[in-house]
Amino acid sequence: MDLSGPAKKKRLLRTLVHACLLSLVAVPALFTALDAAAGTWRFAAPQRPLFRPLLADPTGTRLAVTTNLDDRLNGDIGGSWEAAEYTRDEGDRLRFRTGIHAGVFSKLRWSGTTFPLETADYLIGMHADLGSGRLTGRFEYAHVSAHLADGYDGPQRAFAYSREYFTLYGAYERETRRGGMLASARAYGSLRWSNHAIPSVRRWRVQAGTELISSPLTGGATRVYLACDVRVFRDGDLTVNRTAHAGLMFHNEGSRGLRLALVYHGGRSEHGQFHHQQDDYGGIGLFFDL
Repeated sequence: MDLSGPAKKKRLLRTLVHACLLSLVAVPALFTALDAAAGTWRFAAPQRPLFRPLLADPTGTRLAVTTNLDDRLNGDIGGSWEAAEYTRDEGDRLRFRTGIHAGVFSKLRWSGTTFPLETADYLIGMHADLGSGRLTGRFEYAHVSAHLADGYDGPQRAFAYSREYFTLYGAYERETRRGGMLASARAYGSLRWSNHAIPSVRRWRVQAGTELISSPLTGGATRVYLACDVRVFRDGDLTVNRTAHAGLMFHNEGSRGLRLALVYHGGRSEHGQFHHQQDDYGGIGLFFDL
């Protein structure tokens, strides 16, 4: 696929213009609405996203490797940078953070001791997170494109796959204390609308999921977690994609570390070049929460 063609350049330019306009309109309005004089702003603060990454969502930016133990390997590289944080006052739980996130989602073929790259999806976006107590939310605007790679040897030919979309997330988290140890449960949902899509599929998406995290085992940093994520969209037919994790979480006090989990995925492929293909598998995943 020619990445330097005029059509591609025009799409990328339009994406950047949209992002800049959104920043110019949304950020000053938010500053005014929150009354910055009554609170505290911190810029480029070393903070994690206020809206915690969804554990079982395969479309979220992350650093991970998953395999079906047969002929497939998924390698995801991504993360986020928090540009600014706002706190209204020390006694108030209302918090706001904004930043950018980006990621590459790749599919490789496991062939002996080699791993030919078949396809890669590239994502970049901006987010604004809001939290108060047990409730957190996120507004996101992102661009994603997908491309076949040199390692693909199947019959499919590359085609243009590009889209920009808005997503609104909401989550409710509750913690329980037993014997001095904390366990948590979170339920979340999201609505997504794509204002530009080539091809014209998956223009909307509805998402819901739950996460259960146990208290530390034997007082250490190891926890058991279960997570389930469901995404409903139209890609020709009405489609339901399901992803589930069951595994162990090795985190420090700052919620950083890694997870090892059994992974199940059912439904259509989440890779744009294979979006119309069925993709059901079970395997093992290693996730780095940095």
